Amino acid sequence: IGWGVKAMQDIPQGTFVCEYVGEIITDTEADKREDDSFLFTLGNKVGEAHCIDSRLFGNIGRFLNHLCEPNLLAVKVFTMHQDLRFPRIAFFSSRPIRAGDQIGFDYGDHYWKIKSKYFSCQCGSPKCRHPSAKDVQADNGSEGSDHGLVQPHTSQAELPHSQPLALHL
Repeated sequence: IGWGVKAMQDIPQGTFVCEYVGEIITDTEADKREDDSFLFTLGNKVGEAHCIDSRLFGNIGRFLNHLCEPNLLAVKVFTMHQDLRFPRIAFFSSRPIRAGDQIGFDYGDHYWKIKSKYFSCQCGSPKCRHPSAKDVQADNGSEGSDHGLVQPHTSQAELPHSQPLALHL
């Protein structure tokens, strides 16, 4: 439902693609903001929860769409500190990506529990895990059901050396 980002060149598996950048705010502040379209929850286990809001201050990472079969993996990275509340979020290719392919990641369980009330997944995958109730009825003749939604896996990692990538909105 967003702008979307496509690779302009082939991207090998394990390549650093981009960082999700923006304003770091508390979840309390995020709840006060009218537009939550560009929030990335940091999933803090220590202290007050925080997220990154790239609505006003961001890069190409804010245009990455959800994919049920993602080709990017969000990884928590610590470079200048080890404060677990404030990781940097780096996206790495989880499989080879061909030039022209849309690139994206799994937005996760929490996102779809909230947003599925307003719209359905538009990934276009035959393995879509978040279809609309109408799509589910058409597929199996039943009412909508709870699809086992998955939280994206994030972990601390070292950044590999890579060349800049050509990406296109």
